[in-house]
Amino acid sequence: MPPYRLNLEERPTYLHATVVGERTPENALRYLDEVYAACVRTGLSNVLLEMCFSGPSLGAPAVFHVVSQRSAEGARLRKVAYVEASMDGPLKARFAETVALNRAVNIRLFFDVAEAARWLEGEPGA
Repeated sequence: MPPYRLNLEERPTYLHATVVGERTPENALRYLDEVYAACVRTGLSNVLLEMCFSGPSLGAPAVFHVVSQRSAEGARLRKVAYVEASMDGPLKARFAETVALNRAVNIRLFFDVAEAARWLEGEPGA
């Protein structure tokens, strides 16, 4: 499996999970699996996914496969804030968000970590 680095920070109301590494379907699946396990372990049902993968965007079939494989776990979470740090393909990020929404995941795409955190914390207007 291609290497990556995962950083998990427990915040009072959510888990902030940042990943850095090569953008591959294997890394995306591993990341989502490890983050869900951390949510279960910590008892936090809100998560901020900060994806800092490098390399070319995944194709639509790979995005669909990854999201479909992990959406059952995602649907068990209260809120998922998704920040795609490398916006070389914002349409792919929107596509991933739509696939997850269609599978009952309460997910929202953000382009800013602070805005995503405000949404998770339930701040008005976020």
